[in-house]
Amino acid sequence: MHLIPQSWSHWHILISVFPSVGLVIALGFYIAGFVKRNDLVRRVCLILFGLLALLSIPIYFSGSGSMAALSETPKFPKDALNTHYVWGLAALVVLLITGALAWIELWRAWRARRPSGDPFHLVMGLATVSLALTIVAEELGLKINHRELQSTISIADISTSPAWSHAHLILNHIPTSGFVFAIALFIAALVTNNDVLKRGSLTLFVIFSIFGIPAYVAGTAAMWALTQPPIPDLEISRAVINAHRDMALWTLFGLAFTGAAAWIELWRSRYRGHFSKLWLNVVLLFAFVTLAIMAETGHRGGLINHAEIRLATDILPTDPNLGISTSLETTMKEMIWFAPWQTVHFFGYCLIFAAAFAVVLRVLGFWKSVSFAAMHQLLLLGFLGVLLNVVSGMLMMLSDSYRYVVNDIGFAPKIAFIAIGATAVLYFSVSDRLWNLKAGEDAPVAAKWVAAVVLLAWAGVIVFGRLLPYL
Repeated sequence: MHLIPQSWSHWHILISVFPSVGLVIALGFYIAGFVKRNDLVRRVCLILFGLLALLSIPIYFSGSGSMAALSETPKFPKDALNTHYVWGLAALVVLLITGALAWIELWRAWRARRPSGDPFHLVMGLATVSLALTIVAEELGLKINHRELQSTISIADISTSPAWSHAHLILNHIPTSGFVFAIALFIAALVTNNDVLKRGSLTLFVIFSIFGIPAYVAGTAAMWALTQPPIPDLEISRAVINAHRDMALWTLFGLAFTGAAAWIELWRSRYRGHFSKLWLNVVLLFAFVTLAIMAETGHRGGLINHAEIRLATDILPTDPNLGISTSLETTMKEMIWFAPWQTVHFFGYCLIFAAAFAVVLRVLGFWKSVSFAAMHQLLLLGFLGVLLNVVSGMLMMLSDSYRYVVNDIGFAPKIAFIAIGATAVLYFSVSDRLWNLKAGEDAPVAAKWVAAVVLLAWAGVIVFGRLLPYL
């Protein structure tokens, strides 16, 4: 693992992905702190805003150093570098102002011995503006080195859309950088013994684990976009891609273990009325191990297209036929292996949809004679179905990933609906209002909207999954 970057470009690539994800998390928790009137959560978020502002200093210096180095290379257009620099500078300035106001509000709250109020919502508003500017700057930064995003080479039934590469570049940073913030908030929750922070950070672990699925699928599709057909003037090695894919597979397992452990504790704590210290420590251990694996996965991914971060001592793989992913592909292509996994996959969908449908019906007003807490138990069956389908689905995709991502136009919507449906179901385990819903009582309107999203999303997964052989 390359824990210490050796160049300005490497430093900039490594740390510039944190503000956007960090701002989303901080804003989410900050709003939740206001809604729950939990002053500790608000103060933790103000600290996070302040730390993100401090991060803008190394981002600026690494960006300036990287720009000076890259401007000497003809393949990096100066116009693109300058545009990225201007937007990045604007984002960092607003981020610094946001952080300064956050530190001032913390100091005022400490001096007055009162809860932090942010009466004019200045921190929230500036953080939102900073987030928007950061997203624009990051998007412009991607275009500097990733020329495959502008590729116009397209052959019917052979080429994969460059949109897959674009999606992968965006999605793979979400769980990687997000786990850093989730671990930080989780540790803060354990130290302060704050249940709102515990539930929120456990939810983050589950959400980022869910994002690992579309990130992995988009990565597989991006491999075909880069290599079928090869893009001229891009030094893309299939062997280096396979090394990245192998670590990505381990990352997927790590995310599955961490997300599963976090959801189980969310589900279990509802019935026990408290969190298990032992299980929380298990989640933290899984999270640290997964983060370490993701860090190495990210570095190997950077080596694919970022020649400027490679060292003279780096020994890159050269045999495209080696690797765990390649071996699994060969094994899964045998029909005797494929058929049983397909059966497991369909059985998993039955568990998921049956459990989700039953809970959704209760939220929508059917079966009102049963409390929501009783219906909530069924989600454990849906959770088992998700685990079965993640494993069986990934194995089936490996059997013929080229067909799925190139020829099956329903595959991308199916993956998107999986992410939406799995994330929406989380609401059923974190909502206090739903959990306290007694027999005969009607669910809140917001819960009914979420239930509708869950129903439509999982119905979409089944429909597009079933239509894959025909679209």
